Parts: sequence; C-alpha cells; structure tokens
Amino acid sequence: MPKRSTPFQAMVHLARQQLATQGVTVTESKFLVDKVLGIEREVDVVIEGELDGEPIVICIEVIERSRPADVTWVQGMLQKHLNLPTNRLLLVSKAGFSRSAITAVDRAGDRVQALTPKLVEADGEAAITNFYMDYATYGARGCRVQVFEGGGLITVEGQTDIDIYSADRELLGSLGVLAHELIHLQPVADHLNKSAHNHPEREDLTGFSLGIALEALGYQLRNTESGAFHLLKAIEVWGSFAWKQTEIALALTDLGGRVFGAAEAPFADRPAVWVGTTDVLDRTTTLSWRTTDTVGPPQRPAPFQPTYFTELTGLVETLALPEE
Repeated sequence: MPKRSTPFQAMVHLARQQLATQGVTVTESKFLVDKVLGIEREVDVVIEGELDGEPIVICIEVIERSRPADVTWVQGMLQKHLNLPTNRLLLVSKAGFSRSAITAVDRAGDRVQALTPKLVEADGEAAITNFYMDYATYGARGCRVQVFEGGGLITVEGQTDIDIYSADRELLGSLGVLAHELIHLQPVADHLNKSAHNHPEREDLTGFSLGIALEALGYQLRNTESGAFHLLKAIEVWGSFAWKQTEIALALTDLGGRVFGAAEAPFADRPAVWVGTTDVLDRTTTLSWRTTDTVGPPQRPAPFQPTYFTELTGLVETLALPEE
C-alpha cells in the first residue's frame, strides 16, 4: 500500500476503480502540482477522464477515524485543493462529519461534497454476501522420471543435480529445477487447488503427488557412463502441501450513490481488503483484493513463467490428486 494509505482508503480506491467507465483512470496517492506554490501535493484518490472533450479531475480525500471528521480537517482539505487542478472534490469520512464540518462543505458550493459510507440493509439487517477463498502452499520434496532405453522404459530416481537436455541436446538445467518450474505453472497450481477443494479431508492434507507426461517436449537425460541420450517419457513429483480457506463477508455499502461490497479479511496470513461490484446488465461480478501491510507489493503476483524449461508453458498435464 502507499505509505499514507489506510484500509478504508484502499476500499474507496478499489470501488471507484471497479465502477469507473471506459477511458477513466483511478489512481491512489497521486501527486498533483499546486499552481501557486509550484509544489506537489499528495491526493488520496484521483479520478481522471474527459467530459465533452475536456479533461476533468475528481479528487477524493479520505479520513478513517473513530470520530466524525471535524471542521479543521474539512477546511484543511478545502485550502489544499484551492490551487490544485481539482474540478470536483469528494471528502469521504468513515465515521461521518460534525455539524460544523457539514456547514463548511455546504458553503464551499457544488464543487465539494461530503460522503459517508452507509450499509445497505435487507429486512432491517445489513446485506452481507459471503464467499470463500482457497489458499494452498506446497513445495517439492522428491521426484523420479521414466526414460526410454533399449526399446523399453526404466525409472530413474530423481537426483536434483541430474542434467536435462533439449531435443537438440542443449543443456537446459537440472532435474531439480525442472521439478520446481513444473509445479509452479499456473495450470498445475489451479489443479492442486481444485483437487484439494474437492477432497473430503482437505483441511488435513499434508502432501501432494502429480505425474506429468514429458515425451512431447523432447527432453532428454544423458547417461554419464555411456554418453547416450534417453528421451524422458514422464516425471512424478511429490512434496508437502497445506490448504486453507478464508471466509469473506462482503457488506453491501452505499457511498454517494455507488454501491459495492467491502470487507477486511486476511488472505495468505496477511491483512487485506476486499471489494466487489456487480454489473446487473452484464450479470458479472468483479472482485478485487489488496494487502494492507507493508510487506511486498499490494497487487497480485504475476503468473509464474519458467526460466530454463520454457517449453513447459505449452504442456498438457495429466495430474494426480493431492495425497493426505
């Protein structure tokens, strides 16, 4: 998260990002230049687009306190945006505003609006939508390969330093690296997660095994004694496995007429915020999450890409279910 962000600010950012129309950008903690002082001022959330061909900048300042935002904070925000390229200023307070703060906003004119999130109710109770997120951690502990030799198949126990060659007999890397890159491919991760989710004792799983055909890739193993190359038919990898499930309770929230689901719930043992919006016409729901601690990047990690055995990305897997 940006240094000055808060969980509530992250929710506001994600909600506006999901609800933005095409061509509109939504940026958190963006710096805008004060045209009088010539310095940069940080704005919590900046929405940029065009209206009738003219650029428009909507700025959102967010405060997350246990007490209503007071007039001092409101006046500070009004003064801050006097010389910024702000066409419209939205002041968002999680705990609402004091009377004097509302008066200050009203006197600022239509350019400024005070917003407080309100829970949407159904039958007198907060509207809650529950969903579940699976999370698995795993690592390889061993492997073995089958190779063609003398018209038949033999099994070679997986020593991690065994060299693997391409179909052109170019050295690619070790068997240990092959096993590592293989199990971290997104289709393999998806399969292990799905298999664990459907397992009757999924919370007690401690290991996995999977078998994958490699013959189509032309990978070869070299006999160190004879120097002969042998085509790899398949690999079996096994290792440790742990599965967790997190329940996310999205509270339906109205913020200035824009409705979204929001929650604070951990993911992969890290604090996170979750936001969901639904497009009724398209019948689609968009869900975003973001960690709120200072460890690592706030966005989802990029899909794993093999470095040494690049042909793996086109591989069709034949996988086994995780073991207990």
